[in-house]
Amino acid sequence: MDAARNPYSPGAGLRPPALVGRDAEIAKVRALVARAANRRSIARGLVLSGLRGVGKTVLLNELASIAEDNGWIVGRVEAQRKGAGESLDVLLARSLRGSLRKVSRRYAATEKVKGALGSFKSFSLGLDPTGSLSLGIDIDPQRGRADNHDLAADLVELAEDLGDAAKEQGAAAALFVDEMQDADLPVLRALIGAAHAAAQVNRPFYVFGAGLPSLPGHLGDAVTYTERLFEYRTIEHLTEFDSRIALTEPAQHEGVQWEEDAASTIVRESAGYPYFLQEYGRAAWDAAIGPASITQSDVLVAVTEGRAALDAGFFRGRWDRATPAEHDYLGAMAVDGGGPSSSSEIAGRLGRPLTSLGPARANLIAKGLIYSPEHGRIAYTVPGMADFVNRQR
Repeated sequence: MDAARNPYSPGAGLRPPALVGRDAEIAKVRALVARAANRRSIARGLVLSGLRGVGKTVLLNELASIAEDNGWIVGRVEAQRKGAGESLDVLLARSLRGSLRKVSRRYAATEKVKGALGSFKSFSLGLDPTGSLSLGIDIDPQRGRADNHDLAADLVELAEDLGDAAKEQGAAAALFVDEMQDADLPVLRALIGAAHAAAQVNRPFYVFGAGLPSLPGHLGDAVTYTERLFEYRTIEHLTEFDSRIALTEPAQHEGVQWEEDAASTIVRESAGYPYFLQEYGRAAWDAAIGPASITQSDVLVAVTEGRAALDAGFFRGRWDRATPAEHDYLGAMAVDGGGPSSSSEIAGRLGRPLTSLGPARANLIAKGLIYSPEHGRIAYTVPGMADFVNRQR
């Protein structure tokens, strides 16, 4: 088959050709857009949580694009683990700068729009006095707004002014934060506090987030009222029906049909995880003799090649971040397959006191490789990780 026409796109955050199984979340944001256009209050933002590979980043980006296409002020960021990159507040400022430059050309130059731009200028100068975070915003800082040099207070005033300007235009302001569980708690508290304060004065400023299954608990640790600000959605693997559509529809657009048995094999091997579907689909296309069908014999080759590609990239990149002691911990978990595992049973398998494994457990959680679904239990954040670990050992 012609590799140049391969429609499958495995990759971090890459939108698949057929985005299926996420209609409820997309419909939710379209409803929020409609309410904003009618200048009606929007109850809550969305928080998406789930394992890696289920398509949270793709979905979050899709929701942000819908908002942008409807004139919203939108900031898109990926939170970084502490010490791994810039802080969330700086990332937000840099992302908002680009969105504000776009909407300032679209919005009428009203006093509220000028006020929002001035507040952003003040906020950005507080983070970086050199002005690099507000390049291209040709307006003076607004004195007395977002210039307290206190992140929580400044974010509240910025959120109110952005929401005020957007509301006047029949839109809203929203921040879309991926890998939200990695955000520093002080910045996260300030951000959530700003959204809460804006809601209390009927300003349409919202936060949408995506992250690992631990994210709802992480937000609960940040503040106690997140259930009033967020609607929580767990993003699961696709159903067999949706998996089949995600696999076969892109090929159909290229004039290529999947044999029934071949499609069933890939759907089963991928276990409904969108990333895996793309990886196996890519491998099947490249292995197919063609010219207009993908057969079961093609798929038998593709399963081996697709698994090797997942091992070398999706799994290996995470495994290599763990230390030898952490490899032992992950190996003890693999006995339970997909888990979850009991922390005390892991200690027994390793012949170690439970307390001595605390550092390895904490480090693996911090690295985003495992999470605790409940007290005394632990599970992989990556689907299929147990099989990979067993292949290594």
